[in-house]
Amino acid sequence: MAVITGLVKFVSAKEPVSEILFFRFAGSLVLLSFVLRRSGGVSLLRTTQPLQHFIRTVCGMLSIGLYFLSIRSIPIADATAISFSAPLFVLVFAVPLLGEQVSIRQWFMVFLGFCGMLLIASPTGHHFGIGSIAAIGSAVFGAMVSIWLRRLSFRESVITIAVLYNTTGTLILLCWLLVTDWTLNWDVYLLAMICIGLLGGVQQYTLTTAYRLTRASVLAPIEYSVLILVGLIGWYFWSEVPSIHALLGAFIVVVSSVFATRYARQKPRM
Repeated sequence: MAVITGLVKFVSAKEPVSEILFFRFAGSLVLLSFVLRRSGGVSLLRTTQPLQHFIRTVCGMLSIGLYFLSIRSIPIADATAISFSAPLFVLVFAVPLLGEQVSIRQWFMVFLGFCGMLLIASPTGHHFGIGSIAAIGSAVFGAMVSIWLRRLSFRESVITIAVLYNTTGTLILLCWLLVTDWTLNWDVYLLAMICIGLLGGVQQYTLTTAYRLTRASVLAPIEYSVLILVGLIGWYFWSEVPSIHALLGAFIVVVSSVFATRYARQKPRM
């Protein structure tokens, strides 16, 4: 996820978000098609829950699209930090939609992680504009993706969920690009977008597997760890040097994530 973020930051300086999204979905679909063939073929794509898949697809496309838009508009550390408020929304949605119980200590640790996120985002001083709004929207829809992955994984295989999602996304984005008179340029940006797609396939498969095996409220805080990797990428390639506030925020996020995960392994007590 961190590597994809860095590549999107690089490509978005020249290419539109819709084109990056297309390669993200198309590249993932190519990779997942090989997995599908080895797992049982197209028969695995039969589903009795088309509406659930559609909701998951729409939420996923909006989450990724808004995240890419935020990366282009504001520093990647800020965009990632804001979008990773998603666990707060996951906890809110998981209670009524999944019937999960969340302990008081989990709530506190995730809230502490949210405070750390604010410390990371605030020192840069960028205005609260389209980039910040897009990152928040990405977090909301990302939380919905987490919930629907959990719901679908009870009845659908990992490969079914991933292939249907990326197939739908690829077709929708291809239609959009054709309508907008898209022209393909063969350059280093094209290579980077292909890499984004292939890496997206790997990330999609492993993420879906994770939500099949573990509760959403357990996995959500763990994803905070990507903040450190993204911060390093931003510093190395774009000279985005974190302030002491950002470093303190990263420390708080990591510690709160570790403890929230530890408490999740215990029996929840409200």
